[in-house]
Amino acid sequence: MTALDPGGTHERAARPGADGLLVGLTPEQVQAVRHADGPLLIVAGPGTGKTRTLTHRVAHLLATDAATPGEILAVTFSVRAAGELRLRLADLLGEVTARGVLAATFHSVCARILREHATVFGRTDAYTIYDQADLQRVIETLLADHRRDAIQHAIQAWGQPPPAELEHEIALAKSRLLRPSGYEAVSRYSAAPLVSALWEAMEHELRLCNAFAFDDLLAFTVELLQAHPSRLAHLRARWRWLVVDEMQDTNVAQAALVHLLAGSAGNVTAVGDDDQAIYRFRSAEPRNILEFGARYPAHRQVVLGHNFRSRTEIITAAATCIEQNKHRHHKDLVAARGVGGRVTTRGFARDIEEAAWATSVIADALAAGTPASEILVLGRTAFATAPIQAALAAAGIPHRVLGSLGLYERAEVRDALAYLALLANPQDAHAFRRAIQAPRRGVGMATIGHVVAAARGYFAGDLITTAVNAVLLQDVRSAAAREALSTFGTGLDAVREDYRRGRSVGHIVVAALTLQGGVVAFHETRRDRSSRTDERRDGERVLEDLRSLCRAAQAYADQVGPAASITGFLEHVAGLHAEEIRPGEDRRITVSTIHRAKGTEAQLVVLLGCEEQLLPSWRALQSADPEDLEEERRLFYVAVTRAKDQLVLTRCHVRGGRATGGPSRFLAEAGLDTRTRAAA
Repeated sequence: MTALDPGGTHERAARPGADGLLVGLTPEQVQAVRHADGPLLIVAGPGTGKTRTLTHRVAHLLATDAATPGEILAVTFSVRAAGELRLRLADLLGEVTARGVLAATFHSVCARILREHATVFGRTDAYTIYDQADLQRVIETLLADHRRDAIQHAIQAWGQPPPAELEHEIALAKSRLLRPSGYEAVSRYSAAPLVSALWEAMEHELRLCNAFAFDDLLAFTVELLQAHPSRLAHLRARWRWLVVDEMQDTNVAQAALVHLLAGSAGNVTAVGDDDQAIYRFRSAEPRNILEFGARYPAHRQVVLGHNFRSRTEIITAAATCIEQNKHRHHKDLVAARGVGGRVTTRGFARDIEEAAWATSVIADALAAGTPASEILVLGRTAFATAPIQAALAAAGIPHRVLGSLGLYERAEVRDALAYLALLANPQDAHAFRRAIQAPRRGVGMATIGHVVAAARGYFAGDLITTAVNAVLLQDVRSAAAREALSTFGTGLDAVREDYRRGRSVGHIVVAALTLQGGVVAFHETRRDRSSRTDERRDGERVLEDLRSLCRAAQAYADQVGPAASITGFLEHVAGLHAEEIRPGEDRRITVSTIHRAKGTEAQLVVLLGCEEQLLPSWRALQSADPEDLEEERRLFYVAVTRAKDQLVLTRCHVRGGRATGGPSRFLAEAGLDTRTRAAA
C-alpha cells in the first residue's frame, strides 16, 4: 500500500503506539512529547525539529487517549505550515484521524469563529474578507468623498498621507487591540486625528458591505470572547488542547486569543525561538515568548538543542553573534551533523564586483553538483540583491525572486476574485466596483455610486439584483450604462442560481469568469485580435493566470469535499502568500530578502550586504531603543542559520553609488574575518 492512495488519503498498515512515537527523538524532544497537562513552552532553535516534535506531541496525546482529535487546535502563521502539520499527522495517524485535528492559521480559526457569530457585529456568515489592497481602495474612496466632514477637516489640519501608510497604521492599531474611539489618545502618529476619523468611516463602510478587514478577524474574535463568557466557555470545551507554532511572532491580539482559549492553567503548548523574532515591524511581540512563564506560572519549559541542519562551523558563528543579545532564552545548539562546513567572508570595492564574484561562487557550486534548489541568495533588502539578479541573468543561471508578485496579487486575478466575492456576498460594494469595471463597460464611478445607493435603499444591499433591475434606476441616465449593468447583473444572477442549485465550486468559478463580456472574453480578444505582439502575449499570460485560478478552485473543492463553498475558497485564497514558497520546490536558485526566507534552508547560502547601515540598518543604528539593534542581530542570525554546509558573507565599500558604513559589526561578533578583500 502506498502512502498516498488514489483518493488522497494517507493510510498505513500499522500505527505507532505511544512508545513507538518516541523512537528516534532526542531526550529533549521526548520530554516535550510526553508532557502531560498544563502549559508547555518548547524553545526550538533553528533546525531542531520543531515540527516533528509538535506532530509527535499531538499524536502522543491521541495515542494515550489524553485527547480526541476534535479536542486539539493547532494554530500556525501560514497556510503552508498548517498544511505541513496536517500531512505529517496523516503520515503518523492516517487521514481519517488527522482530519479530526484542526490545524489552521490564526486568521482562519478566527474566521471560523466569526462565521458562527457574525450577527454580533452586524454581518452575515457570508461576509467578505478584505486584504490590504482592498482596504487601500476603500480608503481612497473615503478620502475622495467630500461629504465626510470629519475626514475632510482632518485632511486640512494634518495633511493626507498615502492610503497604504494609513492602512498600515490602522492595521498596527488593530493588532494592539485598540479601537477607533481610544486610538488618538495613545497614538504617536502625526496624523492620528485623520486615522481616527478614517477608521470610524471604514468600520461603517465595511459593515454596509458585509465585510471584515483581514486584521479585524483577530481583533473582533478577541472582543467577542471577552464580552461573551458563554461563547468562550463553549470554545474552551471544544478545544481542550491548544498548540501554537512560532510563538515569538505573535502580536498582542494573537497572544490575547491564545490566553483566552487556554486560560492561565490550560493545556497550551507553545513552540518558538526568541532568537528568530524578526517581525516587530508587523507588530510581533517577542515578549510573548520571553514572558510566557509570567503569563503561565505553572508552565514547563523544554529547550531543543540539537540542530540537524547546519554544520558546526555555521552554528558556532551564529551562536557567537546572537549571544550578544541581552533579552533572550539561553540555549546551547549542538550541530548533529558535526564539522565539515565552510564559512567564507569577502569584501569588495563596489556592489557590481560583489555580485560578479558571488555569481562565480554559485556557478562553481552548480558545476560541482549542488542542485540549484539548494542555493539561496539573501539580502537585508531587495535593493541589496538587485545587482546579483542582473549578474545571474547575464551568466544564464536560472533564478527566481522569492516574494515577487504572486498569482493572487496580480491585478487581473484580483478582478476575477471580485466576481466571486460579489457572488458570495452581493452586498460587497467594493467587489462590485471592481467587477463592473473589469473590463470597462461604460459604467463610470458616478453611476456606480447611484447603483450602490439604490441597492442599499431599495434592494436590501443586493447589488446583483440591483444591476438586473438597472432599467428602474432613474439616477442612471445613460441607456448604454443601464444595458451594461443589466447584462452584467443578469449573467451573475444566473451563475448565482446555479450555485444555489448545488453546482460545484469549480463549475461556478469557470462560469463566473466566462460570462458574456467578462474577464475571459476581454483577454481572449486581446490575445486573438490585438495588432500588438506584446499585448497578444500579455493576453495569453492573463488567460493562463485565470486558468490557474480555476485549477486552484477545483483543487480546493476536491480537498474540502461537500463543504466547499465560494466563501470558503475566498477565505482560502486570503491566507495564501508568495513568501510561503520554499527554495526546494523549484529547480532554480532562489533570491530573497531575509524576512521572506525564514523557514527555508539550503546547502549553500550567500548573504550579501553585510555592512553597517544595511545589516544592521541605519534606522536601528539611529534608534534610541536597544531592541531595534537586537532585532537586526536576530535577522543576521536567521540568515546564517539557513545554511547547511556552506555560508558565504559579502560586503562592499560602495553600494548603489553611495559609500557604505563598512563591515557589519555582526561579522566580528560572529568571530569572522572582516579584513579579507578580493582582488580588484
